Amino acid sequence: MLPTGHFAAGYLTTKLSIAALLPYYAQAGDSRFWVVGILASILTDLDDFYAFKKIGRMTSDNRKEGRVTHRKFISHSPLLHLAIALVGFLTGLLFSSSDLQIYSTVYLVGTWTHFFFDSFAYGIMWLWPFNNRLYAFRNTEVDFDIPETEFWPFWTKFLKLYTRSLVFALEMMVIATAAIVYFL
Repeated sequence: MLPTGHFAAGYLTTKLSIAALLPYYAQAGDSRFWVVGILASILTDLDDFYAFKKIGRMTSDNRKEGRVTHRKFISHSPLLHLAIALVGFLTGLLFSSSDLQIYSTVYLVGTWTHFFFDSFAYGIMWLWPFNNRLYAFRNTEVDFDIPETEFWPFWTKFLKLYTRSLVFALEMMVIATAAIVYFL
C-alpha cells in the first residue's frame, strides 16, 4: 500500500481509537494524539528509503530469494512495535501519565494498521524474532520487478503496474471511506 492508503487507514483507526479512549481519558481528543496515531501508520515505511540505498536500485519485488525488501527489516516487525507500545503504556501506568498511555495506544494501533494492510499481498514478519518469514493473507500480487535505477522512471513504471493490483483497489476503498468519514 502506498503512503496515501496508509495515511487514510491511519486516520480511520486513530479516529476509532480516540473514540474508544475518550471515556477513559478526557484529553484523548487532543490533536497531538491524532498526529502520533496517523504518523505511526506511515512512518514504518521510511525503511523503504534505506532498502533503496542498500541495493543501489529501486525494487518492490519481495518474493524472489535474495532480494532486499524493507518488509524484512526489523522496523517492519509487529512484535517490536507491540513491545515499544507496551513499555510506553506500562511506564505511563507506573508514573501516572495518562498522556503516555494514550500515546502508546494510538502508536500501537497506527503501526499495526500499517502491518495489517501490508499483509494483504506481500506479508509482514508477524513472528519476528522467532522467524523471518513474511506472512500474508494473499501473496498473489503483480510481480513488480522493475529494473530501473532512477527514482522517477522507477515510480512511473511502478504506478502503472500498481494501479492494476488488488491492493490498489483496497487502497482506493480505504481512501474513499476516510474522505467520507472526514467530511461527514
